[in-house]
Amino acid sequence: MTNFLYYTAMTAARLDRPTLFIFGMFWLLLLLVTFAFLRPEPITIRDELVPEEARFHAAKLFHILGYAFLTILGMVAWPGRGRWVALGMVAHGAIIEIIQPHVGRHGTVTDVGIDAAGVLLGWLSCQFIPFRGPAT
Repeated sequence: MTNFLYYTAMTAARLDRPTLFIFGMFWLLLLLVTFAFLRPEPITIRDELVPEEARFHAAKLFHILGYAFLTILGMVAWPGRGRWVALGMVAHGAIIEIIQPHVGRHGTVTDVGIDAAGVLLGWLSCQFIPFRGPAT
């Protein structure tokens, strides 16, 4: 019972404006990434920005950086729950790749590994970010 009260008090204390902003950013970006990865045709902004011979590598770099950034946001939004955030982000990447063939895209195990590398990069980055919790 005391653990529940402690958890409730800690949850209520964390819901200040900066934390709500980070929660909002995390969920908004996660929805945008999900939408982008599940569109029938891939977003082609990289076609204008990246030379043709580097497009494959640029796409994989976008996967890594996107998942790293989302993992960092998630770990800041839920401090102390980094393993669950990382597991959730890897699961998100795997589910996206499973669904992609059903919307006319190609889902690959390689992309799941690349997404997991991005999650690992984000998780490792958070090990060096001194996060003290929300401002009061």
